[in-house]
Amino acid sequence: MECRKIQLKFYCLFLFFTISTLNTIGQTSNESLKSILGNSKNSDSVRFNAINAYYKNATLSQPDSVVLISDFHFELANKKNNKNEMIKALREKSFAFYLKDNIKTSEEYLIEAIKIQSTLNDKIALARLYSNLASINKSQSKFVETIKHYNYSLKIFKETKQEELEAAVLGNLGLAYFELQYNEIASDYFKKSLEKYEKLNLQDKIGYISLNIGAVDFETENYKESIQNAGKALKIFKENNNLISSADCEALIAKSYQKLNKIDSAFFYINRSLELSQKFGNNTRTIQYKTFIATLYIDSDINKATQTAEEALALLDSNIDVKTKASLYNILHICYKKKNKIELSHDMYEKYIAYNDSDLKEQSNLELIKEVVNQEYKIKLSNTKLSFEQSEKDLKRDQLFRLSLITLVCLLIVFLIFMYFRKINISNRKKRDELLEEIKKLKEDSSFNLVVPSNDFQLIREKIESSIKRKLNDTDWNVLNILLKEPNLSNKEIAEKAYLSVDGIGSSLRRMYLYFDIKESKYKKISLIMEAIKASNQ
Repeated sequence: MECRKIQLKFYCLFLFFTISTLNTIGQTSNESLKSILGNSKNSDSVRFNAINAYYKNATLSQPDSVVLISDFHFELANKKNNKNEMIKALREKSFAFYLKDNIKTSEEYLIEAIKIQSTLNDKIALARLYSNLASINKSQSKFVETIKHYNYSLKIFKETKQEELEAAVLGNLGLAYFELQYNEIASDYFKKSLEKYEKLNLQDKIGYISLNIGAVDFETENYKESIQNAGKALKIFKENNNLISSADCEALIAKSYQKLNKIDSAFFYINRSLELSQKFGNNTRTIQYKTFIATLYIDSDINKATQTAEEALALLDSNIDVKTKASLYNILHICYKKKNKIELSHDMYEKYIAYNDSDLKEQSNLELIKEVVNQEYKIKLSNTKLSFEQSEKDLKRDQLFRLSLITLVCLLIVFLIFMYFRKINISNRKKRDELLEEIKKLKEDSSFNLVVPSNDFQLIREKIESSIKRKLNDTDWNVLNILLKEPNLSNKEIAEKAYLSVDGIGSSLRRMYLYFDIKESKYKKISLIMEAIKASNQ
């Protein structure tokens, strides 16, 4: 997973944020932009076009400058009451802060853009922004929201035949599954995305997918293929002046060479990655690369390893993720131990244990959604089922016309009985739906304000029961809600929380495995709660 953190933290947004500027034509240099903006005779449209062209050339290499330009862009658009340009300014500013590893600020500006976009009648543009938000959610390990927002965007792009945007979301979904260590599903999404990009002949996007495929190769121990795919992507990124992704490519190549025991090559590429990272001003990546360099030095030059790790330590701040901190403290612990600095070694080890425990807790939470089923397959399966049901109804209707009068009367009686019970069911469902609609409105109001923390997610009993076509008893429902919070509990632990016997819990679980059609696997409880979450999200 450490490699995944180094390789893929930013790829998800690149696959989509870069598409946000599809209509930009040409490139604008700093001097040209100053000239255009400084000339009061230029029309607003000329200024806006120049700014948007500047983003395309500068966002991936000059995020600090982009932040300043986006401020001017927003003020000008706000003065002219041009909401579309206000959204563009906020979107690019969000991306710039993301590249600077300021995720919270990036999310705030993107949320502001979504609020404005929601007032306009443009579902494609709104789907783009929600895809960007999904990418930010992914970086925060909010995978329930991530999958939800990506699938929402994917549905819109398919309906409107936006092939390039569809390809981007397919790639992003692949990245989400990749971080969940679901390499087979990730590869499937990457291949679908690559097919569309190759069809559209978009070389820059092919670069991202090639790098992602290289990352999967690394995780599956195909190190030579990993180097080959990362090298292909690196060539494309250099041609497009994409410094951040170039650094990612070289880091992946370095780690692959380390696995092949070619340490000199690993040093060469990781040092180039570090140079680009420092030029870009991204602390997290700089710390990760220095930690990796210290690892390479640990057996050959303990002083150099210690010095490099201490340089990384000086860069730590509150924005650095726990896995990165844990890795750094671990290497420092080893360095100080080798140098017989026992007190420092113990101090570093205690910090390593603390952050490693936090990371293990995060990994445990990820298990909840590791069994998420490919949404695209689910949609296709649902459509096939509906088509089959409709064909079956048509066949029955045709047969009715051929039946004798007696058969027709019998069917009519059956139909009337069916309609009678259906009317009763509709009446009951109407009462239920009125309550659900109130809940839905509250959730939609919350979603509009974009405050959807994953730990507030709740199962919807009616939807689950509709999905499995049967009612859940109170024991089963109680067990599902316990598993929602802690999916890895043993039967004994569940029994203690539910105040039931272990045999009763076992019976409840076996019953629900049949209800939800859970196959034999190592994670039957996780599969069970995942199916319940998917049913709740339908």
